[in-house]
Amino acid sequence: MRSKSVVVLSQGEDIQLKDVILDEPKDNEILIKTVASGICHTDLAGRDYGMSPYPVALGHEGAGIVEKVGSSISTVQSGDHVVISFAYCGHCRNCRTGHPGLCYNLNELNFGGHEYDGSHRHHLEDGSHLSSFFGQSSLSEYIVAHENNVVKVDKSC
Repeated sequence: MRSKSVVVLSQGEDIQLKDVILDEPKDNEILIKTVASGICHTDLAGRDYGMSPYPVALGHEGAGIVEKVGSSISTVQSGDHVVISFAYCGHCRNCRTGHPGLCYNLNELNFGGHEYDGSHRHHLEDGSHLSSFFGQSSLSEYIVAHENNVVKVDKSC
């Protein structure tokens, strides 16, 4: 699907709003229509210091409405309101004992630019890969995030 995303093509370049191609969600992923996304110094560091490989689609403080879920998702459904947090594997010892902020794979999943399986969700119009940021790249019209990144919130909030 097509989406607009905040992108930095290479270190030192200006932030650009680009048309990108976003893959459909996999079995364990969720498509979210972005309603809000914060921007902070971490996004600027992602722009300036190569926290993730360039080119990169920025954003890591997203919130939105679920539009579509992968076949193995049971925690949210279309229409649910969600916030999107950092990526974690859910399989390592720290994740299994309730400490996902200490995930052994945290750096790779949030700053490696690719998903846990090595794939990329975002692509420039020429088909080249865009790195993801914090497993979400929430400065976009749409987000595809792993179920571990997503927290359902009360619609009245």
